[in-house]
Amino acid sequence: MTELLYPPAERRAHDVIDRWLNRAAEAMAWTGGATLVAMVIMSLISIISRKLGFQPVNGDVEMMQMGNAIAAAAFIPLCTLRGDHLRVEFFTEGFRPKVKRRFDAVGDSLLALVLAVLAWRTGFQALDGLDTGEVSPLLAVPQWIPVLLMVPSLALTGICAIYRTALEFTVGLEIPS
Repeated sequence: MTELLYPPAERRAHDVIDRWLNRAAEAMAWTGGATLVAMVIMSLISIISRKLGFQPVNGDVEMMQMGNAIAAAAFIPLCTLRGDHLRVEFFTEGFRPKVKRRFDAVGDSLLALVLAVLAWRTGFQALDGLDTGEVSPLLAVPQWIPVLLMVPSLALTGICAIYRTALEFTVGLEIPS
């Protein structure tokens, strides 16, 4: 058992935040997974229908594009929270763990900044799509809907990156893995 290097009150606050972020990120990931499974089933139905001489699913490519974009965005918060996203470590490989943690913190803070801008601009893109009434060519799905569905994932990813930055800069708190 490891000895705590911080007060119990700080640990409780950390546990509450950690639990909430993990639950939210896992819920997003499960939603993304369910979306991908739905896209695979729809694609299989379309392909089998085509091969058997029936009508394929109308707008299958459109639905695949929208669904995959939403699903991909839904996986990012959990990857960020667990530090499982792409990292290029050849530069920092020989550094001490504390120095590596500082570099990771800088990277996570930059990621948080980028994700905040992405969430903000994607939200405005959804509102703009609502105003213009742009729809997909075959199914006439309003384009603002799939764009808006990506905003919570982007915002949660930014929050997860801020949380990891705080953990990496705080002595004694372990980064979730």
